[in-house]
Amino acid sequence: MNEDILEMINIFDTRDIDWMGNKINSISDLTRHHIKKKQYDGEDSINNYALLTSYSHHLIHYFETHYFKEYNIINNLFLNLNSTKKPPTKEYYDNILPIIKKIKKDMKNRKVHIN
Repeated sequence: MNEDILEMINIFDTRDIDWMGNKINSISDLTRHHIKKKQYDGEDSINNYALLTSYSHHLIHYFETHYFKEYNIINNLFLNLNSTKKPPTKEYYDNILPIIKKIKKDMKNRKVHIN
């Protein structure tokens, strides 16, 4: 497993739920999402990563293509969480989960599935 991911697991106590509220079945399934893309000068550092399961990582990139406004809002929530260097709070999830739920509902209505 990548050392950055292990460091972030310890900093953010991410063991059960990822930053998009999805259940972590295995720590080895966690990935690093670049909040600011490398092609736009995003750095390779824990200051620019969000901890996501593979499923969440695929989902956020789908959002990038089809729900760009919400994608930006979610990435800003990731940046804010990352800057705290503390585990996600109830308030954090209260902010992010309604956005994700709304998009997933729209995806379900349009019969879009992400694996």
